[in-house]
Amino acid sequence: MCVVAGITSDANILIDHARLTCQRYKYAYAEPIPVEQLVQTLCNLKQSYTQHGGMRPFGTSFLIAGWDKIYGYQLYQSDPSGNYSGWKATCIGSNSATAQSIFKTDYPDEGFSVEEGKKMLVKVLTKTTESTSLSGEKRKTVQRFYNM
Repeated sequence: MCVVAGITSDANILIDHARLTCQRYKYAYAEPIPVEQLVQTLCNLKQSYTQHGGMRPFGTSFLIAGWDKIYGYQLYQSDPSGNYSGWKATCIGSNSATAQSIFKTDYPDEGFSVEEGKKMLVKVLTKTTESTSLSGEKRKTVQRFYNM
C-alpha cells in the first residue's frame, strides 16, 4: 500500500516505476518483491534526480506499507531527497506534527490489536482534519481502512 504527499504528477511517475519494478521482480523470481527492496529502488531513483543537472527532484514523500515472508509487516517513509526509514507508526502531509505527537503519546510499547489500531486511526484523523466532520472522500477512506 502506498500513500503520497506532494506533487501528484511526480507521484504518478514514481508509482508507475514501482509497478513496473514489482512486475519485473515477480516475473523473474515468481514471488512478490520484498518491501524494503521496492522502497530502496524508488528512493534510488528519487535520489538520482537530486544529483543531475537539468532535472528537478521529485516533489513527493511516500509511505509504503507491505508484508514479505522475511520481515513480516513493514512501514517505510521516504522524503523527496530519496532518504527512507522504517517506522512502527508515522504520517506525512499537512498536520503530520499533530499526528506524530499522538503516536508518541498513545502508541503502546508492545504493539496492539487491529481493533485498537482502528481506534487510533479514527483518533488521528479526527484530530488532524481541518474541519469538525469528515468530508465524503475522507469518510470513504476511513471506512475502507476501518473495514480491513
